[in-house]
Amino acid sequence: MAEFELDLDNVTFTYEDETTALANISLRARAGECVVVLGANGAGKSTLCFLLSGIVPQIFGGRREGKVRVAGQDPWDLPLYATSKFCGVMLQDPEVQLFNPNVFAEMAFGPANLQMPREEIIGRIGESLELLHLVGLEQRNPRDLSGGQKQRVALGSVLTMRPRVLVLDEPTSQLDPIGRWEVAEAIRRLKLTHQMTIVLTTHETDDILELADQVVVLDSGKMALAGSPAHVFSQRSALEESGVRIPMALEIMDGVQRMVDQPSEWTAEYLKDLDALKVSSGIKAMIHEGALQVHAEPPAQKAAVVQTRDAALEAVSVTYRYPGNPPVVALQDVNLSVGRGEIVGIIGQNGSGKSTLVKCFVGLLRPTKGQVRVNGQDIAKVSVGQMSQKVGLVLQNPDYQLFTSSSREEILFGLSNLGITGESAEAKVHEVLKWVDLEKEIETFPFRMSFGDRRKLAVAATVALDPQVLILDEPTTAQDHRGRYQIAEIGRRFRDEKGRTVLMITHDMDLIARYAERLIVMWNGQVLLDGPTAEVFRQVDVLERTFLHPPMPTQVALQLQPVGLPGDVIRLEDLLGALGRKSA
Repeated sequence: MAEFELDLDNVTFTYEDETTALANISLRARAGECVVVLGANGAGKSTLCFLLSGIVPQIFGGRREGKVRVAGQDPWDLPLYATSKFCGVMLQDPEVQLFNPNVFAEMAFGPANLQMPREEIIGRIGESLELLHLVGLEQRNPRDLSGGQKQRVALGSVLTMRPRVLVLDEPTSQLDPIGRWEVAEAIRRLKLTHQMTIVLTTHETDDILELADQVVVLDSGKMALAGSPAHVFSQRSALEESGVRIPMALEIMDGVQRMVDQPSEWTAEYLKDLDALKVSSGIKAMIHEGALQVHAEPPAQKAAVVQTRDAALEAVSVTYRYPGNPPVVALQDVNLSVGRGEIVGIIGQNGSGKSTLVKCFVGLLRPTKGQVRVNGQDIAKVSVGQMSQKVGLVLQNPDYQLFTSSSREEILFGLSNLGITGESAEAKVHEVLKWVDLEKEIETFPFRMSFGDRRKLAVAATVALDPQVLILDEPTTAQDHRGRYQIAEIGRRFRDEKGRTVLMITHDMDLIARYAERLIVMWNGQVLLDGPTAEVFRQVDVLERTFLHPPMPTQVALQLQPVGLPGDVIRLEDLLGALGRKSA
């Protein structure tokens, strides 16, 4: 076995359209190491995954310079079936890898094609099901699973191949908090028990502090930073330039240490088991030492407005059962009302009923029981086409909504159906593409864009129709730090400038704390909590039952309440604003 399972030396790759996606990349990793690759959308992360797994050049052509060795072999010279024996890959969008009739068959497909013994295949499937918490779903069709469950099934189908090198492109992008923890735990176990070398691309920096042995930051195809997590995350300015957010726990401590003129230089020991308790203990020590003081009143919170405005959306005793034997109950007697002009966040684990609820709101699904109203009108007799002018839904997977030859045509299609053509339509195209920073992609075929950019295009095409209600289902999926806030800002602008109603379904607690005035928590198809965002996040014990946690600033603030910190903190700036340097 070679000393390095992964060995790239001065690698440059240029696609057939002359786009240079990677430039002068050098990287090495031993067996059992985990390399985490960060960077904004378009930085070259997916291309790196394609290069390691043989997808380049077998599917996407181009020119390569430099040396690539994966498990001692060069994927460039091998067909994909040969590369798959030593390098497994899970792509950003799990649905492109799922095609079998049930989960068991999906996981059996790879090793069966490698002609492994039946007993070994069954054993590997059982281990992967347990590792990824998918036991009980063996006979379910992957198409009927939630987005997070699909992602775990796709990962399981790769793990049953037992590759020496595992390449994961955004493996947690569609997962809820517990799902992200499960995948991270699975990766830890794979490192220890199978000595797999793992390359993982992600935007979720909070999840990788303990997982990563090396961190690489790509910026426009070049290596902007590389080294240990402690080294990389100490380079705040370079990370900001590359569009990468440091983990929230470090963001808090960096802000506090800058208040007292202490350098933010992390160590591996400090990053170990870093959580809200460890952060709050560090802040308490600074307060007791006299370096910091608490000086702020509780931040003013925006009250939920549902009681003071007419209802834009209503669910009245809504129950929905997916057909099957037995039927799957996705919603059970849901009652809620969303006021006009509200920005409402909906959170909950995958499978809790969030997406089913919003599909009922737009008429894609008809409740088994109960009633859905839009602006007071029962939608039971309203066609989906008519509903699109009232409620705009951006689906979790944008590929379900994109079907034309360019970004321009994608937006013009909906406008033409509303009778908007000519200069007015062209002006709207440029307006909404500017909102999502895709003006340069106006003539680009959507499926040549990254998954994150396709999601932004779907948002732009929906907003162009000017619906009365805008629903964003998982707007942060596959989005970098800048992109997720761009989309959330579109929602806020849509509400502020046009008085529209906005619903956001997300697993990003920091984002929802910043934008939502009201929060709805779903659990087992029911509404568990509903109220002003700060109040809901204070219900820590109730949230724990759903395996959800408040944003890190809230967790830290709750730990600091004994020393006088307000309990209503939900945002980073609120937490830092409540602290200050001790006066001399």
